[in-house]
Amino acid sequence: MVDFALTEEVQKIRDMTREFARQEMRPAGIALDRIQDPEEAYTSDTMRTLLGRAYDVGFHKMGLPKAAGGLGAPPMTGQIVQEEMAVADAGLASHFLVAPMIAGIAAATPDKHPFYRQYLDKFVADTKGVHSGAWAVTEPEHGSDLFQFGRPEIHMDTTAIKDGDDYVINGHKSAFVSNGWMADAILLMVNFDSSQGMEGTITFAIPGDLPGITRGKPLNKLGLRGLNQSEIFFDNVRVPPEFMLMPPGPGYKFMIERIVTGGNTAVGTLAVGVARSAYEEAMTYARQRIQGGKRIGEYETIKLKLFDAYRQIEAARALLWKSGWLLSIEQPNLPLAMAARTFASDMAMKVTAEMVQVFGGYGISKESPVEKLYRDAKLLQIMDGTNEVVSLRAATELVGP
Repeated sequence: MVDFALTEEVQKIRDMTREFARQEMRPAGIALDRIQDPEEAYTSDTMRTLLGRAYDVGFHKMGLPKAAGGLGAPPMTGQIVQEEMAVADAGLASHFLVAPMIAGIAAATPDKHPFYRQYLDKFVADTKGVHSGAWAVTEPEHGSDLFQFGRPEIHMDTTAIKDGDDYVINGHKSAFVSNGWMADAILLMVNFDSSQGMEGTITFAIPGDLPGITRGKPLNKLGLRGLNQSEIFFDNVRVPPEFMLMPPGPGYKFMIERIVTGGNTAVGTLAVGVARSAYEEAMTYARQRIQGGKRIGEYETIKLKLFDAYRQIEAARALLWKSGWLLSIEQPNLPLAMAARTFASDMAMKVTAEMVQVFGGYGISKESPVEKLYRDAKLLQIMDGTNEVVSLRAATELVGP
């Protein structure tokens, strides 16, 4: 039988995260959501203080091995932490999904360029929240077609050209690079050999301040406003060969599928957190709000809405835990991760809408907690690919070409 019991260590981490998230992340997320100018939000004292406190606790390095200076949390602990953070604010929770990306690569490849070791040391010692990574892959004309293998006409527009021993990169990544405006290290995928299509992609992990790298303005968006996203431009950026992680060829398919499997599981987990937050807020409200001489939670219509939300949240979490478990034992399952993510994000959209309904007129007020959660949920149906495209990809994977 599968054991869903959490170890005592993981329970302590969950409880600590829950307390920190509700006391620190939730008020910060609400404040950032209300700042109209994203650049002002991400340079605000609110953002700097929150990241500093979270890094000081060690959330940024929780999944890194102890030998590399991380906390070496047990498998799947990150998923539990992500949900608790998302209950507080899914935008800020998203920051901690991508922030450790380059540090994790550095921990796994200590013999690469000296920058890796130096960056890892700075990252694990960071108590101010100044170091973080980003994954720059999506382009204005390329996003959901990252899985189009064996088609030479489909390849990334950002290019790397060999010049002596170095590579020279030109082009730009779209405004949807999560953490793109703040990251000081970048996982970068660009076209090197167009004849191979997407499999002609070369992958680098580079410093974010190389000459020729500039950022666009942070994206002003509907929800997840605690997560900075922006364009990144590359103008004759010279990259030494030691920064290359994966050459063109079949390795691209393996890398992209592994990243996307983990990413879909993470997006689904954020969705569970958002839905759970809306459910918990609505449950509290239903137990307190009086209409017609009794609490609205005593009316059958409201009871059924709350039960349906509970049922869907529990089902989504179980599916996501299976995907996370498979990742933890090195048996990632892409269709399952995509099923879990699409189920969970569609669920979050439905549940948050119904919890707004429980609040009635108060639910559409900017002062209502569920109004923000409803906006956040919508982005999770689109983040890392629309649910429609993700579902079609999963169906193709199951049925075969």
